[in-house]
Amino acid sequence: MSSNWPKPGPNHVPSYQTSGIPFVTSSTLTEVRGPDNNSASSVSSVSFPYVTRAVTIRNIGANPLRVGFSERGIFDPGVDRLSSTFGGVQKPDTESKNYFIIPSSGSINLSGNASLQHCFSFDVRCTKIFFVSHVAPQGTPSDADATGFSVLAELTTISAESFPTLTGSLNGTGSFEGIG
Repeated sequence: MSSNWPKPGPNHVPSYQTSGIPFVTSSTLTEVRGPDNNSASSVSSVSFPYVTRAVTIRNIGANPLRVGFSERGIFDPGVDRLSSTFGGVQKPDTESKNYFIIPSSGSINLSGNASLQHCFSFDVRCTKIFFVSHVAPQGTPSDADATGFSVLAELTTISAESFPTLTGSLNGTGSFEGIG
């Protein structure tokens, strides 16, 4: 009898039905910079070793935080910018915005439930999340334009390599709408 059991893939339902393996990471309070159209240096991301089951993101910085599931998706439509992912200028997206915004954490003197106001939890399957500050730099980027995040993810036992790349287009055709 063979002991070579198949490995779970992206559609292995039992992997999403059990509680996840914890994965926690955070940035500094000013690590995530505002959108810089001339370089890919403003993009922060978290890569997961396994496919997520659920994710909780908290904005720990002084500015709103943009969150998306592709590097292109966290930028406004019509923006030309260099990309480290594709090694050149990305074509501007003329469609909709493919990110959501988590409000800033503000001051530590806020009411006791302030952390809940700046936290977003959702069940989602992904292997990477992208971040950028929602405040565009005025001149030279500085800490005043930056923000930070904390991520708590529940991981499945599905390898990240077995999951499809989340992108708005593959070879010029639509793939996953709403990703960017």
